[in-house]
Amino acid sequence: MKGGWKGAGLGIVAVAVYGWFLNATDVSLTRLLRGIPWMGDFIRRMVPPDLSVLGSALAGALQTLQIAVVGTTVAALLALPLGFLSARNVAPGPIFYPARSLLNLFRSVDTMVYALFFVAAVGLGPFPGVLAVVTYTTMTLAKLYSEAIEGIEPGPAEAIAATGASRLQVLCCIGWNRTSVRLRSWGSWEPAGSASTSRPTCGWSTTRRLRPCCWCWC
Repeated sequence: MKGGWKGAGLGIVAVAVYGWFLNATDVSLTRLLRGIPWMGDFIRRMVPPDLSVLGSALAGALQTLQIAVVGTTVAALLALPLGFLSARNVAPGPIFYPARSLLNLFRSVDTMVYALFFVAAVGLGPFPGVLAVVTYTTMTLAKLYSEAIEGIEPGPAEAIAATGASRLQVLCCIGWNRTSVRLRSWGSWEPAGSASTSRPTCGWSTTRRLRPCCWCWC
């Protein structure tokens, strides 16, 4: 009986807190229903698409792809040493914990924040987009690399060490074999691709100037 009252009390508190959150975020079904005509008008103006901006859209899409490729290739190289430094089975504690904390800190910052930071530093254009992708993706790939390195089985490493290879040679051989698999995977390229295609508002791409009726969702 005591447990039942406790569960009921927790349920009431959870409902009250959720209601508070709903009120704090201005959730309103009435406002949503009133906005349906505006949403319909928005969709209506998208059909038919405005093909006069197709050239600019394609140019912006190409620039977005270029940002993703350049940013990810640079980040893939910069992430390698960070991946080793943040791997628990490679780096000693005094290095591992600060390195892993640094990765978690920088990965918690959204790419839009990096974009605004670099726009203030170097101005508008694709270059701040490249820098933002490099910064965020480096930390993301370093985390993936460190997890791949931590998953190395001791057997192959011991076999290579038995041939007389140094610890550095063992790490380079086994570590590169593990990280190259992650590097070739789509999951390693996805963060930069999604970042560069969803953050055009800081001048990364010319598609930011296109009207919503042109079917451009970059």
